[in-house]
Amino acid sequence: MALACQVKVLSSQQIAAIWGNDNCEESLNGTLSQLVESGLVTKSEWNLVPPPMDECPAFTWRPADAAPDGWRLSKQFRLRWKQPTQPFAVFQATAKAGRLFGSRCGSMIRTIEQQHDLLLSQVFVLYHERLPQLVPFWVGEHAMPVAERGVKNPDAFLIDNRGEPRRVIESAGAYSQMQVESFHRHCQQAGLPYELW
Repeated sequence: MALACQVKVLSSQQIAAIWGNDNCEESLNGTLSQLVESGLVTKSEWNLVPPPMDECPAFTWRPADAAPDGWRLSKQFRLRWKQPTQPFAVFQATAKAGRLFGSRCGSMIRTIEQQHDLLLSQVFVLYHERLPQLVPFWVGEHAMPVAERGVKNPDAFLIDNRGEPRRVIESAGAYSQMQVESFHRHCQQAGLPYELW
């Protein structure tokens, strides 16, 4: 289940983009209602800026590459949230779903994290549309072992057939220069290629 192991939240529009088609809106809504009634998924209303997405990451890094310009990226990340907000119906897996699928999902998403998490979900939608062969290898932070104390788990990993991380996918939200540089150092020390969206 995508919400239990890949992303923390999906809007109704994102769900329709991944699994819907012109003839199945009623069926999709019925399935979501059943998941809510069964206690596997919750539905909420969020008022947010629509996820500002380009067709490619803002920055991509591999171990042989130069470090990012943290100040430039931070400025870019902070400027993209200037649009008006709009309401979104969003769905999140519950702790019950987490127990079924072996993840730590189900915790409350703080208001300050909502934009960040919905942006990551939009990247997930883009992967479905552009790189569907990689979607089965996408694992969200809540389905990975917890990082050591004081280290933030990246948002998502693309893993290989042995379960080893091969690429990190990070929603940069409105990251500061310090957050960009700290994230880069973590991935550089671990030798992990990454995408910043």
